[in-house]
Amino acid sequence: MKRRLASEERPMGTSQRRHTYGSYLALDKLLSCQNTKTNADSELLFIVIHQSNELWFKVLMHEFENAISSLYKGDELSAYKVLARASQILLLLTRTWDVLSTLTPNEFRVFRDSVGQDNASGFQSHQYRMVEFLLGLKSRVRHFDTEDGEKNVDVIAMHGKSAIHEQMLRQRRKPSVYDATLHLLSTKFRKAGLQPKSLQEDFSEGHQYSQPAYQCWHAVYSTPQKYMSLFQLAEKLIDIEDAFRQWRFRHLVTVARVIGQNTGTGGSTGLRYLQKVAIDGMENPLFPEIWEVRNQIYEPSHPTSANEGTKRLSENKVLEK
Repeated sequence: MKRRLASEERPMGTSQRRHTYGSYLALDKLLSCQNTKTNADSELLFIVIHQSNELWFKVLMHEFENAISSLYKGDELSAYKVLARASQILLLLTRTWDVLSTLTPNEFRVFRDSVGQDNASGFQSHQYRMVEFLLGLKSRVRHFDTEDGEKNVDVIAMHGKSAIHEQMLRQRRKPSVYDATLHLLSTKFRKAGLQPKSLQEDFSEGHQYSQPAYQCWHAVYSTPQKYMSLFQLAEKLIDIEDAFRQWRFRHLVTVARVIGQNTGTGGSTGLRYLQKVAIDGMENPLFPEIWEVRNQIYEPSHPTSANEGTKRLSENKVLEK
């Protein structure tokens, strides 16, 4: 029997647009979003980099949400896989600063006023803030210096009563990747005193250093062969934080190169604010108990003998019961 062509099977009076690479990616819409405001040759580069960053922020949020879901299901291996992808996305984002740093002060100066009209700034990126929330940075109020003195900005309220405002509030209440990780630990080490928290609870205040969490990670790092999946998960979290720190540091270096000590487009002191953020990221880690355990590995008192290792293994079993 002769096979009918797809075009012959369509109902009379209807038309169907052919599915193509361009239609699948909505390239007609995507490529019409780069609206430059000046004749500066480099303005297109500036717009495309920041638009692509926003797309990657969207993917990052998606991946972090998937990791959180896996962790609450007790599936640390699936979470590890997702976080491995997320860490590579963060490194890719960091590399975009290498491209933007090719912008000279003379080039940026031509269209800077268009970028900063009405104090518009990357500081206003709500997706970036939600990435921070997912990483555990839940503070709403950010402090920075301006020419008129210190300014405190609520990163949620700045969007007014809008859909973005409500979206950010909801995201801030949800658990971060580390909150979900600690929930997983509470199911693995039931006697450690780490209290499990359900997905329905409010996580707005963020994580505070926890001695029970430290004890759990201490058990993992003392006998990694026994807790290899948790050990690998912890190291992947370190990869995530390392990549996030690199993003912040590279941002700082790029701003220093392009605008120097001048005021940022949002009215902040620019370089000084980014320096403060970068330093704060080093002094107040996202996953403090993991860093504390890793730091202590190099202390003179850290056990290295087989007998000490056996003793730690016995202590760890008590935490699990």
